[in-house]
Amino acid sequence: MAEPRKELDSGYYLQHFNELLQFVATHYPGVLTADSRAFLEDFTALSAAAQQLLVRMLNRKGTVFADTELNYGEIGQPQPVLDELSQAGFIAPLTEPDLADFWLRLTKDTLWQLLQLAQAELPQLTGAKKSQTKPQLLGVALTLPVNWLALIEQLPQRYAVLQRQDALNYIYFLYFGRLAANLSLFTLRDLGIRQTGQFKHQFTPRFTEPAQALLAYQLAKAKPAIIELGKALKKQPDNAESLLSQWLTEVAKWPLSADNALLLKRSERSYQLGKLAEQYQLADLAMAFYQQSNGFPASERLARLYAQQGKAEGNQERCRQYLLKLLDDPSCDEEWLFADDFYQRKFADNSSGAISGVKSGERRRSQLTQLLHEAPQVGIDELYLGKAEQGLMAHYVAQGYKVFHSENNLWLALFGLWFWHELFEHNDSALHNPFERRPRNLASGGFYQQFESKIEQKLKQLAAPTATSTLLTALTAHYGKANNLFYWHVDLAEQLLPLLQYAPLANGDSALAPILRSMAQDFNRHSSGYPDLLLIKDQQLQFIEVKAPGDKIQRHQLARLLALQNAGFNARIEKLQWIVDPNRLYVVLDVETTGGKAGTDRITEIGAVKVQGGEVLDTFNTHINPERPIPFFISRLTGISNTMVADAPKFADIAAQLTEFLQGAVFVAHNAKFDYGFIRAEFARCEIPFDMPQLCTVVNMRRYYPGLASYSLGKLCAEFEITLANHHRALADATATVELLKLINAKRQLL
Repeated sequence: MAEPRKELDSGYYLQHFNELLQFVATHYPGVLTADSRAFLEDFTALSAAAQQLLVRMLNRKGTVFADTELNYGEIGQPQPVLDELSQAGFIAPLTEPDLADFWLRLTKDTLWQLLQLAQAELPQLTGAKKSQTKPQLLGVALTLPVNWLALIEQLPQRYAVLQRQDALNYIYFLYFGRLAANLSLFTLRDLGIRQTGQFKHQFTPRFTEPAQALLAYQLAKAKPAIIELGKALKKQPDNAESLLSQWLTEVAKWPLSADNALLLKRSERSYQLGKLAEQYQLADLAMAFYQQSNGFPASERLARLYAQQGKAEGNQERCRQYLLKLLDDPSCDEEWLFADDFYQRKFADNSSGAISGVKSGERRRSQLTQLLHEAPQVGIDELYLGKAEQGLMAHYVAQGYKVFHSENNLWLALFGLWFWHELFEHNDSALHNPFERRPRNLASGGFYQQFESKIEQKLKQLAAPTATSTLLTALTAHYGKANNLFYWHVDLAEQLLPLLQYAPLANGDSALAPILRSMAQDFNRHSSGYPDLLLIKDQQLQFIEVKAPGDKIQRHQLARLLALQNAGFNARIEKLQWIVDPNRLYVVLDVETTGGKAGTDRITEIGAVKVQGGEVLDTFNTHINPERPIPFFISRLTGISNTMVADAPKFADIAAQLTEFLQGAVFVAHNAKFDYGFIRAEFARCEIPFDMPQLCTVVNMRRYYPGLASYSLGKLCAEFEITLANHHRALADATATVELLKLINAKRQLL
């Protein structure tokens, strides 16, 4: 039986706020600004009621409040308390800049009152009607030439606006390391929903230098500001050059910090602004922003802009030299792979620009192209259409391999468990408050700098005979602890232990060492892109990146494959090719429904045809009682009336029979997403799991018979002289779709 949810007393808002202020005052005295220090001192001097009311306001949305909405039992009459807050500078009367938030928080009744007051001052009627919606009334109000502040003064309620928000936001930022609007994490903790205190109880400050803290705060504020800039430019694109030029001036003022985390944030903001400049075709501004950024992916955009500019000017030398610089000293694997690929396509067939080892006039394949070219093709039964990884897993299980879907979590778990103490429990680990679950210095490379000697010592231990027992001890000790690095699952040990046991050795070191070292040095770039599958057989490990037809490999996936190969692992891409079994069993199905949404509409008729080797084996056809009226226009389209389905079975009545009919087949439909979605939704209502391989005749007719004017069922039947006697009835449509399946398979079996 679940424990009853805890209830919090009315003072919990203030308790949480005081807890946060005390933490900040204790850990960050040296980096508090004059404003934030004054905020702490003035808040402490308030009466208990004023503290309670202010914190209540801070935990609600917006900055504008009417005194009528500030009645709390533990506070009493709000007006004397509001007067105290006003005298202390925590609130102020409404002013012109506050009107935007005022309009957002206004009720429709108060808006109508204001419009009536405005009408009294205007010579003509406003045209507003009380029956209109709030957005309509607001649209009228915003066009009226009146002094809204004077009219608001005539309302019976008084309005107050929160002040000193920047000082408070800075205090929040010191605690959370990000901009935070409220203290909901504290509430979740006290309700028992959010776990805290699993790792450590003593916390070091995230900032010790005022300049470092202020730059971090500036960069944090810049992120939402850039998002708002993007929205503003969509409305006023003509202002793009002016506004972005102002931002470039601002970016140039941001110091190049020695702190890697801040340098990375600065680079990210510069890159985001460069992308905006490109969006509005301001190439010079974009390049200026990218030059303010540090490394990839800004370097890729800069190279491409150099190439575009060089093409226009007839001189590509700047682009060529920049690419050579990236190849000579890349900031990361992805940057080198981009530069290699781009150089090959732009310059490797040019005798003056050939890379060493490339003959004049010869176009060398890039690493990306080469890896894809060399990837073997594996035939997988089309039963696994849409489930490529499961298909390849079944393929290798049949050959006696133990197969796991590992992807990123395998490596993240190994990293997290091997360095658990340094990440989470060490006195100097970069967890700066009880709510953090991922060290803050991972993204910047600061983790490796901080613990380099200990990390290198532990990397050596990966090759020791005791490595598996060390990992098992860590896994047992920490299993289930909430963290933001990896997730726990029951067969994690079954994957991790063979990884340590069978990893190749080179010069006495485990092949795992360079992989984990890269993660420690640059976690952001080395924490994703790992191959989909882990295969184990005869004490050998294999890693496979699965690519179904039409899939593309991403550059970070290629980087991880090459890193694994360079470390000594068998890691490769395998390209899947769907095998068309001439004896494959298909069920071609069509549904008629009460409407177009599977979540809310219901099935009125099912028609299905079982086909094997081009021969019809069986059919299934029934009306379904949708348990709701059929709209008139649907009845007119399908010919299925409410009377026809009144005594029909409900879907639950035929679910078992339909399940048996579909068993072992590929689900085929014309626009399969629609029919499959309705069938799955009906099974879900019966709490029956439903999962089948699908084949869509619309998609495949487009693929194998391109160039037709229309791919609707009716038009295709006319084009290929297929009988469709009773269109929009389920069995007739399914029977016609069988003929399309035959046309598709005839083409597929030739390939």
